Amino acid sequence: MVFEEFQAQLLSPPLRSELVPPPRFDTATFETYTIDPSIEGLKETVHNIQTFVQSSKKSWWPWSQGKHAGLYLDGDFGVGKTHLLAAMFHAKPGTGTFCSFADAISLAIIQGPDQAIETLAADLVCIDEFELDDPSNTRMADLLVDGLVQRGCKIAVTSNTVPGELGEGRMSVDKFKDQLVRIASTFTDVHVPGHDYRQRSRPAPHQNPIHWSTSAEPFTEEDGISLSMTEFDELLTDVPIVNLRRLAMKLQHIHLFDVIPCADQLIALRFVHAIDALYNYRSSLRIRSEINLEDLFLPEYRDWAFAKKYRRCSSRLAELCGDAS
Repeated sequence: MVFEEFQAQLLSPPLRSELVPPPRFDTATFETYTIDPSIEGLKETVHNIQTFVQSSKKSWWPWSQGKHAGLYLDGDFGVGKTHLLAAMFHAKPGTGTFCSFADAISLAIIQGPDQAIETLAADLVCIDEFELDDPSNTRMADLLVDGLVQRGCKIAVTSNTVPGELGEGRMSVDKFKDQLVRIASTFTDVHVPGHDYRQRSRPAPHQNPIHWSTSAEPFTEEDGISLSMTEFDELLTDVPIVNLRRLAMKLQHIHLFDVIPCADQLIALRFVHAIDALYNYRSSLRIRSEINLEDLFLPEYRDWAFAKKYRRCSSRLAELCGDAS
């Protein structure tokens, strides 16, 4: 597939109008969120989140007076945090923007922090998958969060990490203690309990989903694109993370072949961000590989600093390569 005519769009800064929930969550509401009665505290959690967003713009959430300008939803992957965040966006009593944390950092790199704050600023700013991975994005997150609060924005974020553990295992936390404390103090934390619903897409533990196999066939020529793992990574190399949504809109049916374990951390993280975008845009995925899904990421980095990212990616791959593909 030739992307020359699409290249300028892949590289140009995103429009504010693009900062909305992606297709997978564009109709998400509190009413369509499934509350499992067997999970203790889940019903109360959802009620508290609704209270936050449905209060008047002046009072917002009675629990969050003073320095707390935001709501922080922590919990394991696959428990529906992004659904709840999108539900907040759709129920907001004013203007809103919605993006991932990686999108927000990418936006700040492209536009600079001040312009990124202008682009993101709204009555409610929703940021999915909030995670402090390294010193540079910690500094940038501190600038963005502080700038948005100064603009009078309310901020809602999701994360797999509780606020007090942000950055642990990824960097020298002591050197950034003030920034970490300042960021965490912006939010009131609410835990979203539950289990990874996407595991239903996997027939059994350690077994590949139906469309991850040694013989996975491409989609029809009219409907899909077929790329080797190397070609896919080359395509991703120059695309800003915040514009992967545009690429995902183009790649609605993608077949990857010659998929081997990611050679290094940068390739692995590019792949993770791409899968996030493909998942959010409901792309169908077929993967031809001699390896198992669980062996895609090498253990020397899979089980360390970015372990949660890789676990989330594996969970989403299981769904993308599931029966619906």
